[in-house]
Amino acid sequence: MLRPSSWLPLGVLGLLVALTWWLNQLVQPDADRGDARKRHDPDLIVENFSARKLGDDGKTLYTLVARKMVHYPDDDSALLDKLDFEAFEPRQPRVTIASRKGRLLEGGDKVWFEGSVVVTREADDKLGASRLTTDRLLVLPDAGVARTTSPVVLVNPEARVEATGFEMNNRTRALRLDHVRATYKPRR
Repeated sequence: MLRPSSWLPLGVLGLLVALTWWLNQLVQPDADRGDARKRHDPDLIVENFSARKLGDDGKTLYTLVARKMVHYPDDDSALLDKLDFEAFEPRQPRVTIASRKGRLLEGGDKVWFEGSVVVTREADDKLGASRLTTDRLLVLPDAGVARTTSPVVLVNPEARVEATGFEMNNRTRALRLDHVRATYKPRR
């Protein structure tokens, strides 16, 4: 017959084994820690970043310039500091966008401009130069589309427009404004 006093050394031994296993688990590195693709660590930092997209004919479609770009491989995003964007749509006035900071998403298919965003559109034979200000703006450069749900102020020689959001298609020259309040100056 086994007495309780004979179980005591086995219990202490079992407790030591469990404690050793637990301590080992605490000090072992996570398997995910070694794989930078699973962490949000930058893999590339570029000072004076500049990129341009060329069309089939070799002409520049748009350029993106930033004081600094930090790329993250886990979600293929990049943070941008002090960025400028220029779009050169064929047969359309040049559009420029500037902001204090921004983000490239989906490998550059989407560009978020954030903080004091200014959009300027050169004059053409139909409209004078325009300047739009807002605090955030999403640009789809390959589609020529820019949109926001933030308040915007649009100023040109003929009008001052305030809206709660807008969408602009630079290719079709379509502009949609939401909840508009405008002051219009008639031509003389």
